[in-house]
Amino acid sequence: MKKKVLAVTLGVAMLACALTACGGSSKESESKEDTSLVDLQEAGIMKVGMCPEYPPFESINESGDIEGFDVDLANAIGEKLGVKLEFVNTPYEGLIAGLENGDFDIIMSGMSPEEADGADQILCVTENYYAVDEVILTKDTSIKSKEDLEGKKVGSHSGSTSEYAVQSLEEEGIHVTSAPYNRHSEAFADLQNGNIDAQVVEGTWANEKVSDGDEIFIVKEPINTINVAGVIGNGKKAFTDAFNKALDELKDSGQYDEIVGKWFS
Repeated sequence: MKKKVLAVTLGVAMLACALTACGGSSKESESKEDTSLVDLQEAGIMKVGMCPEYPPFESINESGDIEGFDVDLANAIGEKLGVKLEFVNTPYEGLIAGLENGDFDIIMSGMSPEEADGADQILCVTENYYAVDEVILTKDTSIKSKEDLEGKKVGSHSGSTSEYAVQSLEEEGIHVTSAPYNRHSEAFADLQNGNIDAQVVEGTWANEKVSDGDEIFIVKEPINTINVAGVIGNGKKAFTDAFNKALDELKDSGQYDEIVGKWFS
């Protein structure tokens, strides 16, 4: 995974997508017709890869079904595109590989453009469809801001936006000991047990785990804000453009705000 300043990486990822039609050289793009949208609509199904461990973006409900913001938004976009939806439960670390292997058509799982930039090939990134704060969880009452993490051991989900946020601390001159974990929940367990001083995690996930009066609390000041986007396969610009158009229509109609309100109120 490339370690870059977030803003620079986002610019590179989006510029690369625009200049190369989301993958491949310009000559390759001109010589090969992009049938990604037609192929999707003829198949009649949009397969969506997601890791249902991060409410309210996606999680497993009591009935065993995947639900959440990404699910409702994907369904609304699928309706605009005229396709049915199939959600593919995939470990977070396997999402990019699954997309490249053709296991699904798009990733909608709270993923940032920076994470897509770590792929072996240039992938299409949709317009940002949400922005989420990266926040600090801790039991240490002396930690009131990100500057107070100096010299602390800080946990995060390896390869995720949270780990990028921890890396950004170093870039700001705040020196911490980074402790990467396979899951948010693993870092949280170690925070509870006192094995790390703090955890960096998406504010939405933190709000699901922490209540007023708990020993673990959320530091008021976030570290930064991360954009969330859909990630689509190499060269599939037509599909990407159609997704963006559907997203814009949902925003214009107010349906997008209804979905946001349902899951992030």
